[in-house]
Amino acid sequence: MYKPLGLLSCVADLLSYLSWMIPRSRIVGGSPAPPGSWPWLVNLQLDGGLMCGGVLVDSSWVVTAAHCFAGRSESYWTAVVGEFDITKTDPDEQVLKVNRIIPHPKFNPKTFNNDIALVELTSPVVLSEHVTPVCLPSDLPNLSKCFAFFSLTDGPSADVVMEAKVPLLPQSTCKSALGKELVTNTMLCAGYLSGGIDSCQGDSGGPLIYQDRISGRFQLHGITSWGDGCGEKGKPGVYTRVSAFSDWIQAEIQSEFQPTNHKIIF
Repeated sequence: MYKPLGLLSCVADLLSYLSWMIPRSRIVGGSPAPPGSWPWLVNLQLDGGLMCGGVLVDSSWVVTAAHCFAGRSESYWTAVVGEFDITKTDPDEQVLKVNRIIPHPKFNPKTFNNDIALVELTSPVVLSEHVTPVCLPSDLPNLSKCFAFFSLTDGPSADVVMEAKVPLLPQSTCKSALGKELVTNTMLCAGYLSGGIDSCQGDSGGPLIYQDRISGRFQLHGITSWGDGCGEKGKPGVYTRVSAFSDWIQAEIQSEFQPTNHKIIF
């Protein structure tokens, strides 16, 4: 199995950043993330304007939401990594062209089921402390807390990466809140039923990240998909369950390379 060329360890050495969080009231919750603290975040831009978030899983591959693309061809898209503030060029910022967009073959644009896509970059990113892939998921303990990332929100800090710690919700709670016919097994819910903290418009494709307490690794468990409003009481955010698509992600990435004795790190 293939290990991406130059892939840095996805073992988390970012614990020190977590103590820097500055909690403050927001319209949809969250606070500015410390610059460089989440090195796998990607901004996907359509004709130069921010459209969706994404997450780097390999030096040349990004995972995001399939609904972001709506038939728009690769030539209109660019991927920006190492970016913290969209109003200026950050020191670690890299802008890359998109070679291919691969929506999941079973993505349903009406129900948002299987809402996941891979984006292949035309060239690998230059990996560094502030530009690094995240781990794909292993088992996730029930009712864990995860980090959600908000690219654009209302308020004075809308131009920088936003973060919030949100709890995962039982699937039964998610279905009761949003409708059992709408929430499938390839989806998961996160957020507070009391409202106030949630992803919103402009955050689609961004990651829901869990830190394994034993290994310290940060793992990609969700992709921002859909919701009923933003931060409303009783309406948690819905994310694509990445573990349901790990085999598909690996197969697509590995199809570009000759098999070796290496494997993607989990």
